[in-house]
Amino acid sequence: MNGAHFHLILNHAPILGSFFALALILYGIFTKSESVIKAALLAVVATALVGIPAYLTGEEAEHVVEPIVSVNKEAIETHEDMAEIAYWSMLMSGAIALGTLFASRSAKSVSMPLVWVNVVMLAIVFVLMSRTGYSGGLIRHNEINAEIPSSVNEHDD
Repeated sequence: MNGAHFHLILNHAPILGSFFALALILYGIFTKSESVIKAALLAVVATALVGIPAYLTGEEAEHVVEPIVSVNKEAIETHEDMAEIAYWSMLMSGAIALGTLFASRSAKSVSMPLVWVNVVMLAIVFVLMSRTGYSGGLIRHNEINAEIPSSVNEHDD
């Protein structure tokens, strides 16, 4: 296994993890379940931690795929720029979630304003991670931007 393989294995975790944590925290808010909210906050922290090796393996993945003729080198640079913004946003989200968890230890309940800060941050992170994942797909997957020929959409009745 090489750096590209590790990167491809890990890079889905921040996208799916941020979506799962966002759905879970919203469920906890609407059901007024502090235990679900705390579980969601832990999921945010775990997602941020798994995102670290996903980000760090990107550079090695770049070195593996750059020599391949069919690779879109412009897409690599775009993906790299987007990944950096998404990475730091994800780390900030994880830190906010961890801070919210620590603040809830000494309080009788979880601070709802902090929970809503987490929701907003998670929504931003999910969008950034999704866009970063899409831009990563453009590096090798030309079919993502391919036009579908009209003959494929037409059916003979």
